[in-house]
Amino acid sequence: MPTIRPERAGDYEAVRAINDAAFGDTKNGGIVDGIRGTGRWIDGGSLVAEEPDGALVGHLLISEGDLDLEDGTVRRIWMIGPVAVVPERQRQGIGSALMRAAIELAIARSQPVLCLLGHADYYPRFGFEPARGVGIEPPRPWPDASWLALRLPAWDASIRGVARFPAAFPDSQ
Repeated sequence: MPTIRPERAGDYEAVRAINDAAFGDTKNGGIVDGIRGTGRWIDGGSLVAEEPDGALVGHLLISEGDLDLEDGTVRRIWMIGPVAVVPERQRQGIGSALMRAAIELAIARSQPVLCLLGHADYYPRFGFEPARGVGIEPPRPWPDASWLALRLPAWDASIRGVARFPAAFPDSQ
């Protein structure tokens, strides 16, 4: 199993290549590039899966989105995505290892919730549930099965509102 570690400066091209290969386009790699170096970037939140030979085979990005709270204030929350594994290494536990590392990081940093837009048959195994059910509305009218949240130990039921991804997510605003 590859080692999960934070992205380093020399990993940028490999991270883009992983996302391009996993999704078959350049959109998700562009999202990562568009967040890197901005105020939405989380130190240590870009995780890679590294083989013993140094090859990178997976990537997960956590970035800061906004939650427009019901009281009119805005709170930063962590958003997951993209999550990518090179096609030839998919279904081997690499994505799961990346997700577990992301959840551990969020808990260690006292985050209350993680949100994502993803596959309904994959993310519930980590405890994700429909975000609307916990009071977090999506920025667009996505189905409950795909708009998901994971409540963490720092969760507070007052965290309710409409979520917004960083601007680098072109289809999420």
